[in-house]
Parts: sequence; structure tokens; C-alpha cells
Amino acid sequence: MRLATAALCLVLPVAGAIPPLPEGFHALYNLDYARAIGLFEQETAQRPEDPEAWNHLAQAILHRALFDAGAFDSAAFAADNSFLRRPKVPMRPEDLARFEHAINRSLALCGERLKQNGRDAACLYATGVAHGHKAQLALWVRKAWLEALREGTKSREAHERLLRLEPDLADARLIPGLHEYVAGSLPWYIKGLAFLAGFRGDRRHGMEQMERAAAEGKKTAVEARVMLAVVYRREKQFGKAAALMRELAEAFPKNHLYRIEEIRLLAGAGRVSEARERLEALEQSGLVPPDKIEELARAVDRIAGRRTP
Repeated sequence: MRLATAALCLVLPVAGAIPPLPEGFHALYNLDYARAIGLFEQETAQRPEDPEAWNHLAQAILHRALFDAGAFDSAAFAADNSFLRRPKVPMRPEDLARFEHAINRSLALCGERLKQNGRDAACLYATGVAHGHKAQLALWVRKAWLEALREGTKSREAHERLLRLEPDLADARLIPGLHEYVAGSLPWYIKGLAFLAGFRGDRRHGMEQMERAAAEGKKTAVEARVMLAVVYRREKQFGKAAALMRELAEAFPKNHLYRIEEIRLLAGAGRVSEARERLEALEQSGLVPPDKIEELARAVDRIAGRRTP
């Protein structure tokens, strides 16, 4: 993405505040995609030999397309796997070309460095991230399941290699953990493809890996919280997910998606009065148009009605 005190105690201890982030990521997570892309383009110009700089640019370009298509609505990731039935995310040809250039540049830089030193931790990490972005593109934009699985496998394998070198690197646990959870949760007709692509699924162990990434990760602090909140939502652990969304909403106040998701999750957890308080604050912020506020209010009422004995 992509979350009161009692609720926070239910969450695996997340290591205080979200770690400091570069300006480009503050723009990205506050949904200012034009600024984020501009800043990351500057980063690639200043550090053209840094594969992570190219990954940052690719991420911002892809996330803008996903946001524009409404793909960040966590309802798509419910236990019925409705995201598998979503139409392709449209992406402008020029953005697709820029994305592919950035990813290919990152992988090429890492490929050369890994030939010289197969234990290059920075490049193992960047390689895993690059293949993860390619898997997202295949899943959302191309709707190419086998390609997404192949890229996901490469992503996971790079970070598993990194974990063998640096087992305490929590950031490298997010992708393997997510893939393990997903492979353990997919419907049977997709699991068969996952098995052929080398995925082995264990939902519980996958969640534990993701929880550690959220608690200890630095580079993946935001993504880990978003993805873990999605997982908690699927598992109907709404209070845990809401606590994570609250952290993100406070860290990135211009991102209305985090605030909307927290409201839905609070209602799902039975904390309807809190949900309505957050809804009132969101309305006053002016970040969301009145029709969307009304729609969200109706959703809270529906959830509250379902919970009424």
C-alpha cells in the first residue's frame, strides 16, 4: 500500500516511529507522485550507478498508475481474492517505457557487480526489489500470472540469499514473508501455478516474517506496515490492521487512503464510535470530497449494522 491503546498492545511491537525517509519517499507516501518522480529522477542523475535510485524511480512510476486505477483499495485483497478478477491497470506507454528502463538499469548494474562479488549485499537487496516491482507490473498491468510468479520467485530468491549472508536484516524478510503467505492463501487453481514456479506456502510463517520486517525494518518500514495490514484484514484481525494504518496516517497526513482504511478497519473491529470520530476528522481535513465522505459513512453504518446482534 495498502493502520486506543489496547489495540496497539495487540500488535507485534513496531519499533517506535517510522524511520526517517528521504524527501522523495515523503512525497510518494503523501500521494504527491509528480514531486516524487521528479525527486527520484534527480536521484538517478546524481547517482546513476546506484541501482536503488533506479528502483525508487520505477516504484514511483508504477505506484502512480496503480493509484490512478484505484488498485490501492484494500477491499480488493479480501479473503475472496477478488484482486485476481480485477481488470488490467492501464499504464501510459511512456510511463511503461520509463519503468522498464529504470528496472533494467537497476538489474544491469547489480548483475555486473554480482559477477564480481556474489556476496554484494546491497545488490542482492536491490535485485530482489527490482524483480518485486516487475512482478507487480506483471500482476496488475499485464495480468500475466506466470510472469508474475517467475519474477516473484527471483525476488524472493535474491532476498533469501541475502538472509543467508545477513540473517538479522529484517528488511530482507518482507518479500519472502509476503510470498510465503500469498502462496499459502491462494485458491487451488493458482496454487498449482505457484507450486510449478517454486512457491511453497505457509501462511503463519509468512506473517511472522512480515511482522519482523514491520518491527525492525528500515527501508521497508512503510511497505511492511501496508502489506501486513492487508494480511491482518484478510485474517479478520481488524484491530491490528487499524493500529498499523493509524501509524501511517499520522506519518503521512496527506495520504487519505491510510485514513480511509483505518476508518473501515475500526468499524470492522467493532470500534464504531472511533471510526466515526476519525471520519469527522477526515471530513474536516478537506482531503476527500463530500460524496466520498458520505459513501464512507454509509459503509461504516453497514459494518456497524452487521455487527449488531
